[in-house]
Amino acid sequence: MNTKVPLLVLVTLAALSVSSAHGLKSFKIFKDCDDVLKTGHNESGQYLLWTSEKKTLKVHCEHGLNASTVLILQRKFGDISFTRSWAEYQVGFGVSSRDYWAGLETIYKLTNFQGYNVLTFYMQDWLGNNRNVRYSYFHVTDYSQGYRLSVSGYSGSVPDDFSYNNGMPFATFDVGDQKNCAKNQKAGWWFNYCTYTLPTGHYYNGGPYTPSGGFCDGIFWQDWNTYKCAYSLKYLSMVLSTS
Repeated sequence: MNTKVPLLVLVTLAALSVSSAHGLKSFKIFKDCDDVLKTGHNESGQYLLWTSEKKTLKVHCEHGLNASTVLILQRKFGDISFTRSWAEYQVGFGVSSRDYWAGLETIYKLTNFQGYNVLTFYMQDWLGNNRNVRYSYFHVTDYSQGYRLSVSGYSGSVPDDFSYNNGMPFATFDVGDQKNCAKNQKAGWWFNYCTYTLPTGHYYNGGPYTPSGGFCDGIFWQDWNTYKCAYSLKYLSMVLSTS
């Protein structure tokens, strides 16, 4: 198993001042996404939070009627590839209004310092069926431990296919796992011989697909329907909340 993880390249806020401002809904700095909503900023989008580390963190706040969550992954259009390197999964990629990955370092900070430890999956298939899955505890370690996953407290309208990944470090094609799942399934994820769900898989239009080389590489939730992993969902998002 390749356990060597590249060191995180820390960049100062000053160096990020121009790029961080891009796409922000406000130049104010907030405590959390609920604070954003309570102060009258009703539009979902990217905002700056002030962390317990006394640093700013750029996140996408998704506003509901009475609360706000943080979007960490969205699959919606299939216009970008999720076959990415460790470095890309670490810092994040995409556009939060379209297809998007917030970044492992952001997820680490949210789950360790900001109290965002409740994870919800929102999913839709190509027939318009919507299902949600919630985990009351979600946490990842820092980069030195491979952003190892802890998840528990399942509830939902489709069987639990994510707890199987509990305890696993994140893997990509260049920082691999024991079974080469990341390379074979062409995505970064918390693989465990390999996985029963792949939100970071390839976006296949229409639902059913033929697994590439015998490996399921679509956006699947194994127990969604009788196609098992050979059915790619139309929409999937992962959001974090504090309760």
